[in-house]
Amino acid sequence: MSKIETMIADANALRAKLDSKQRLTTGPWYSITNATDDVAQVRIYDEIGFFGVDAEEFARDLTTITASTIEVAINSPGGSVFQGLAIYNSLRTHSARIITRVDGLAASAASFIAQAGDERIMLESSQMMIHDAMAAVAGNAADMREVADFLDKQSANIAELYASRSGLPVDRYVEMMAAETWMTAAEAVDEGLADSVLKPERQTSNISPQAALDLAAASAAAKVDAALVEQQAGARAAYLRSLKLPRRNHS
Repeated sequence: MSKIETMIADANALRAKLDSKQRLTTGPWYSITNATDDVAQVRIYDEIGFFGVDAEEFARDLTTITASTIEVAINSPGGSVFQGLAIYNSLRTHSARIITRVDGLAASAASFIAQAGDERIMLESSQMMIHDAMAAVAGNAADMREVADFLDKQSANIAELYASRSGLPVDRYVEMMAAETWMTAAEAVDEGLADSVLKPERQTSNISPQAALDLAAASAAAKVDAALVEQQAGARAAYLRSLKLPRRNHS
């Protein structure tokens, strides 16, 4: 087994061990809601891999969504390249229309998860960061050269992913990644890594338009029912008065 294969195997074993302990004390690292409606919301607010969002769990849960549109909200510092790629591909191959939205930060691996969207949105004041693949390794010069070649290959792969989603040259992203580039929301759009900037506005309701109509109809029906009950009570009282029944003398 090569140095790189050993490094990956050790990292995976450590991640599995840490993940199993983490599951005993914490809730899920991401959330999926409204999965049976027309629009499902997925929130990724953690690291990618390691203690954070696990690609295997994520992909398994994603397959249960039958909604026609999936909105993926992202606020993540990034993490594992391979976990991030697996999440990216699970979103890209899903039958639903995918909308990715960067709420705060999409850095490193989270930046290419953001590219999975058929529509890619940056909230105003959010940021994106891209950089070359990184690893920590101990060994001799030959080991270092092997890992350096491995990292170059991963960086080239990621640059091609950015280029495929933006239509811009790969070399553009090779340079930006080497320089570790931080982008504002507007800059991410300019660099082809997002489609639009959304100004956050207070939402009066977090329910779908159809659900809002259903609630309005139910509210109107309840008011009609209450009015009928009141009318019937008034009519009954008037009827009793018309009978001129003797009143009970309370002494």
